[in-house]
Amino acid sequence: MPFETRYRVYWHHTDGAGIAHFSRILAIVEQAEEDFYASKGLLHVHGRLPRREVYASFLYPLRRGDEVLVRIWAGEVRRRAVRYRFEILNLTAGRKAAEGHVVAVCVDSEGGELKAVECPQEFVEAWKEA
Repeated sequence: MPFETRYRVYWHHTDGAGIAHFSRILAIVEQAEEDFYASKGLLHVHGRLPRREVYASFLYPLRRGDEVLVRIWAGEVRRRAVRYRFEILNLTAGRKAAEGHVVAVCVDSEGGELKAVECPQEFVEAWKEA
């Protein structure tokens, strides 16, 4: 079952044309990811999940004041990584605003070097439920 959360688009999310900048839309996706981890008691995974791949398709603009619903769910859960899918619905306009996926790799940083490691079991289980 997807994790869902709602946000509002604020002025600082938008560019000079009043449309949310793509980088801010991806930040909203990461905010939903953080809220997912918080809901599962997994905030300690922060700092262990660099992005290996991000794909987004922007379908309808988000503007200041729009209310959005963000859904995230597991696309693929592997021993050392997760690919989660996302969609953002512009509730104000009644349109899908964006969709895509993120691949995050579980790492350890021994001696300053990032090394892929097996993801914690609680992390894997949380994503399998999403």
